[in-house]
Amino acid sequence: MTRKRLLVTLAVALLVSLVFAPMARAWTDDYPAQWRNIAQDSAVDSWGYYNRECTSFVAWRLHARNGFEMPRAIGNAGGWGSWFSAHGYAVNGTPGVGAIAESSGHVAWVEAVNGDGTVTIEEYNYNYNGTYYERRVAASMFHYIHARDIATSTPPPGAPNAVPYPGVGSATFKGGATLSAGQALHANEYLMSANGQTVLVMQTDGNLVLYRANATALWYTGTGSHPGAYAVVQSDGNVVVYSAGNVPLWWTGTTGVTALTVQNDGNLVGYPAGGPAEWQAGTGGQVSLTYLNADHLAAGDQIHPDQYIRSADGRYFLAAQTDGNIVLYGPGYHVLWSTGTGGHPGGAYIAVQADGNVVVYSSADTPLWWTGTNSTINLWLQNDGNLVGRNPAGTPTWSSGTDGQV
Repeated sequence: MTRKRLLVTLAVALLVSLVFAPMARAWTDDYPAQWRNIAQDSAVDSWGYYNRECTSFVAWRLHARNGFEMPRAIGNAGGWGSWFSAHGYAVNGTPGVGAIAESSGHVAWVEAVNGDGTVTIEEYNYNYNGTYYERRVAASMFHYIHARDIATSTPPPGAPNAVPYPGVGSATFKGGATLSAGQALHANEYLMSANGQTVLVMQTDGNLVLYRANATALWYTGTGSHPGAYAVVQSDGNVVVYSAGNVPLWWTGTTGVTALTVQNDGNLVGYPAGGPAEWQAGTGGQVSLTYLNADHLAAGDQIHPDQYIRSADGRYFLAAQTDGNIVLYGPGYHVLWSTGTGGHPGGAYIAVQADGNVVVYSSADTPLWWTGTNSTINLWLQNDGNLVGRNPAGTPTWSSGTDGQV
């Protein structure tokens, strides 16, 4: 809980465009290590707040999850509501996912709005010790600042194998994999490869980023901290990222490119009309996830490394990672739950057994994790984000407890 004054005398701020962890994980302490692993109040973050304070954590979450950059020099948490209200933002008693929860000079980030009149919040410094907390509390405890709440969305039409990606949850799909001559990719818009495995996002911070299906940033222009920037394939064959004020920030330096394409192999390539590639990001061959065309596993089914299932509405998916961890992701590629079985570079797989137990095995068939059930015949990834085991009568036997989370 911040009780420190905002440091307003910094001459040069740390760039918000720093590539922190490419994936901001909900329900975990993803606060950047350069601020988390040093003494509290010994550094100032990219938004002018002392490290390991509630204000710094919320500013980070708004950046990483909401695509919103905190203005500088707002001051202590107790004044945030008044500042945002005076600048036209909604401040009320209605919670929203991604909203700022404020009470008694403390701010937190809303992870989930639950159906029982409670909210789940994530925060720093709740007990004045500069550490991370996650709590489920009565919604009435807070006022809510709606800087840019997180909107949920389903995959765009025409992308049946699409999975969520960082920054895509509330972005607009351009309807294809290619940006042609004269077309622009504006803030909060994205292209998607035909196989749904790679996306090119014009982020709201001004950075143009290519992501693959395991949330890794494959390539980026490094043009963050320029809100409103856009990318365009020019008629002269150059691909340029411009600031909102039309100042060039990055360019390919080409003269004949007429199409910028996100390919199925994970590469971003600039092609001239009828000719070989004139420019590329050099990221080909880095996509490997396979969709199993299912939203559940039946008895005898398995998910092996680099395979996944997804919910029927496309917003959630369960993937077997090559490190051995089985991970449930929500919209925007945010980690909601995992088996905690990482550290097995040979891979691991999850199986619904005939005896009703759901088990994660190492590549050597050593059990690493299990549900301990004896009647589960189906493991469903539901549209509410919950992973649920059901018996032959359809009664739940086990769940990940992630219903309603994003």
